[in-house]
Amino acid sequence: MTRRTILVLGILGTAAALVAAYARILYVDGLSWLDLALIAVFIPLALWLAQSFWTLAAGFGVLWWRGPAPAEPPLPRPEPKGPTAVLVPVYNEDVTRVFAGIEAMRRDLAAKGLGHLFHIHVLSDSTRPGAWLAEVDAWRRLCDGGDAAGTGLPPVYYRRRLQNRERKSGNIADFIGRHGALYDYMIVLDADSILTASSMARLLDRMEADPAAGLIQAPPRLTKGETLFARVLQFAGAVYGPLSASGIAFWAAGEGNYWGHNAIIRVRAFSDCCGLPELPGKAPLGGEILSHDFVEAALLRRGGWRVLIADDITDTYEEPPPTVGDFATRDRRWCQGNLQHGRLLAARGLHWVSRLHFSIGLMSYVSSALWLVFLVLSALQAFTLTRTPVRYFSDGKPFPQWPLDVQGAALALLAVALGLLLVPKLFGLALSLRDPTLRRAQGGALRLTAGVLIETVYTALLAPIMMLLHALAVFSTMLGKAVTWSPQNRKAAHGAFVEALERWLPFTAVGLLATVGAYVASPSLALWLAPVEAGLVLAPLVVWLGDSVAAGQALKRWGLLLTPEETRPPAVLTEVDAVMEETAAARSAPDDLLARTVLEPDRLRDHLALLPLAGQESRATPQEAALAARKLRFLGPRALTDKEVLAVLESGTEMEAAHVACWTRWLSGDWPDAPPLPEGVAPAMPPRAVAE
Repeated sequence: MTRRTILVLGILGTAAALVAAYARILYVDGLSWLDLALIAVFIPLALWLAQSFWTLAAGFGVLWWRGPAPAEPPLPRPEPKGPTAVLVPVYNEDVTRVFAGIEAMRRDLAAKGLGHLFHIHVLSDSTRPGAWLAEVDAWRRLCDGGDAAGTGLPPVYYRRRLQNRERKSGNIADFIGRHGALYDYMIVLDADSILTASSMARLLDRMEADPAAGLIQAPPRLTKGETLFARVLQFAGAVYGPLSASGIAFWAAGEGNYWGHNAIIRVRAFSDCCGLPELPGKAPLGGEILSHDFVEAALLRRGGWRVLIADDITDTYEEPPPTVGDFATRDRRWCQGNLQHGRLLAARGLHWVSRLHFSIGLMSYVSSALWLVFLVLSALQAFTLTRTPVRYFSDGKPFPQWPLDVQGAALALLAVALGLLLVPKLFGLALSLRDPTLRRAQGGALRLTAGVLIETVYTALLAPIMMLLHALAVFSTMLGKAVTWSPQNRKAAHGAFVEALERWLPFTAVGLLATVGAYVASPSLALWLAPVEAGLVLAPLVVWLGDSVAAGQALKRWGLLLTPEETRPPAVLTEVDAVMEETAAARSAPDDLLARTVLEPDRLRDHLALLPLAGQESRATPQEAALAARKLRFLGPRALTDKEVLAVLESGTEMEAAHVACWTRWLSGDWPDAPPLPEGVAPAMPPRAVAE
């Protein structure tokens, strides 16, 4: 009997037992239409609970059998035919952090003697001119820091698209169309991804060893969280995340999934199989596919390639969303993308496991809407029962029929459901306690156990808030409201409690109404729903505490919610902080960068050389670019809007003309807001000679 058969039987058996127990409770006084509706909603929820439990249980079994991981896994020395591309897509990101991460990875690769195996490509889709200019400035400084061939550092290339069609998937597709033939493999990152040299070498070595592998996904670990919310996320990822990754790897095998980053991909396979379709109809359920990664994994598998999850490679990192609001914004976008997958479930040729991945991703959001519907139906049923008189004698029967007490059965069902949710936390705790190195890295047994309790309480309070947010996201998507694409916020911004109260007060109102309504319907129902009601009523406080850097750092000082990456960080993570400190003094204001790009010949030459790499036409017309350039010459860089700055920067002709004209005005002291230039800088062509 295969592992998948065992897992499916476990899921179906558990779900069937839950549904049967719930149906027996409802059947005690006959089944009404309301009872049938409750059972219909409970069936997918039971399946969702069962699959989550058995996936995590399978992960626990795999990890317990495997034993503690070695502190320093052997470093392979792959010998591919050519270098591997490391792709870093960026979209209006914190430029200092992005390039500090790139430099830290370069230094780690050079230190391990692996720099010659990789080429790093920064693929910019930034639409803000300040971000674009800062990216080029950071790239130039990084390239000036040392000769890649002479230092062992991998080279870094930069390209910005003029039009960010199809977002990240279009960005990757553009790279493959232009440069894919140069590389056999590519490692795809996110802007905040950090991979150790060891993890990249192991991914490359495994891809080389398996000609049938199209993609190998390494599970990212969360790190560098500062707020309480972010620290809860990364602690949960450290303790329970390995269960999920190993469980999915256990039953998915060669039909794994792709999470969009921290994965190595065979370029030819991706190019042949992963052209994304545009769904019929308009957004939100039609048009461009937002959550492209699941679809690309399914298309690779349909093309005959294996998609693997390397659950034992644990030294790849990303940063968590800093606040609950940022997490909700990201989830709203993912919700729309995952709901689109519902239209792909019947697509031809897909492996059934790929369809299962789609279904699980879909249910990760739909389940919240179902839980909300289930709670509303339960309250309605309780209200109906309290208003229905009890009949002891049925027509034609001389003996009374006494009501049956099902409270014990209901409590037992609740205990089982809670067990399915909470027991996997004990699995994760047991694995951490078993490994002495891991246990010490997370503060010792007592602090580790306390951290699990803190995480459990906080997530229990947060769960009804997320349930309502996800339900609203599902309902708004189904009603036709599409999301707008905005860059992710990766920095904590903790406001006053009054601000949290204003934003989250509607959740408090919903919680109070639910509490009053449940009490009116049935006091016992209000008691049963107390955990849900408490989270909603206290929503402003729960979110405000979660967004607090002070609360997060206080727990860190007390040794709580620690992760191994904090107490024994790998060199690449400490290097990120060091590089950020090194480059802090070299940052320039966007206005200064525009002026310096116009005036300094080296910067202008690099800028003009990069423009053809975009391969697209500017959105601005030549007339708009000419007007913006004229405004730049006479009013200075700070007078231009972002749209006007882009129009000038994207026109090579206007930039060359502006160089001469602005030099003339700068020399005469008649160019507003002109920055001081480095010593020895001269124009590419003397302004007077050009004028003559």
